[in-house]
Amino acid sequence: MDENSLLNQAFLADHRLGKCDLISGVFQDKQGTPLILSAVVECRQRLLSCHSKNRYLDPEGMAGFNAAAAKLVFGAELIDVFCAQLVTLQAPGGTGALRLAFDFYASSLHGKRLWIGTPGWSNHQQIAVAAGMNTVNFSQGLDVNEWLGELEMAQPYDAVLLQAGAQNPTGVMLEPEEWLKIAELCRRKQLLPILDNASQGIGQGVDKDAEGIRIMAQCCPELIVASSFSKNFTLYNERVGAVSVKTSVPIFAVQAKEELRTIIRTNYSSPASFGAEIVAGILNDPVSYQAWLSDLVKVRKALADRRTSIQRLLCRKSSSGSTPRYGLFLQLDISPQVVIDLQQKDGIYLLSNGRLSLAALWQQDVEEIAATIQKRRFSNELTSLRDGQ
Repeated sequence: MDENSLLNQAFLADHRLGKCDLISGVFQDKQGTPLILSAVVECRQRLLSCHSKNRYLDPEGMAGFNAAAAKLVFGAELIDVFCAQLVTLQAPGGTGALRLAFDFYASSLHGKRLWIGTPGWSNHQQIAVAAGMNTVNFSQGLDVNEWLGELEMAQPYDAVLLQAGAQNPTGVMLEPEEWLKIAELCRRKQLLPILDNASQGIGQGVDKDAEGIRIMAQCCPELIVASSFSKNFTLYNERVGAVSVKTSVPIFAVQAKEELRTIIRTNYSSPASFGAEIVAGILNDPVSYQAWLSDLVKVRKALADRRTSIQRLLCRKSSSGSTPRYGLFLQLDISPQVVIDLQQKDGIYLLSNGRLSLAALWQQDVEEIAATIQKRRFSNELTSLRDGQ
């Protein structure tokens, strides 16, 4: 079981009234109730008033959803360019989309090895192993040239997992020229890029967050994108995702779709419909789409305000230094012992590496939480100095 799951169990078993979950990427109010974007509320109510469908979807899911998801990820211009080389199928959330991507690479393309950046997400390793792949870690630090140096060790037909937009746990968003360098290396070494697109619109905006995907799609003959609509549409338990495969020639796209249909049919037969209907209803309606974009502006502002506030109150920069950070998470410069103290003594839960969820950090609690972190950090430093003497 990964660290997130273990900590979630510990949090649920903790009966202290003042406990605080700073792990979850779910936007929530002070009582811990998940918040839902207004555009999603409106669309859901509209669909409920006329929702009467109760049939199985085909394995590939809803056609209207798949087309809208592909357009959101790749943009209208690239869809026109690659329409015959691109297939998009509905998936059960972002994790399900990644599993489909890994299964397709391992079984249909006979892929054996996946390169995973660190720091990353613990379930990536587990999904890859479950799909029958060997994994190799490479350092996903600030200097992309270091990435490239490590990825030079990759062999032709290896796959490399990359985080699109602000999906990197550190909140780093790569510049276009950095994406271009990665794309050129993948093309030269014949590597298959698999992009984890789990927070499009939460970093700097829908199109900006997809910039890396679109650069890779133009440079690389083949790639796979696993998209999630849990966080950017606040549809956590609806499990809405999509897997997109761009191939070098149209005939391979036809084959890819059939292979993915077979994988889906033998795993869960067909996806659920209602969450996909909500996403399609928003993306395919100009008024709802603009309302959703406005909601995302508010989300990004709230996250930026929380990030700025807690960094200012901690009086130290995060371990990420001065490089701008975006998205749901903040990497704090605190030791694992401080994290343990926060959990055991204060009921504040965050990952052992000091990663904090801004989505779960209620703005009114920032000062109190920052003061507690400072207190535990100072106490731990005093203990270390004393032990050193």
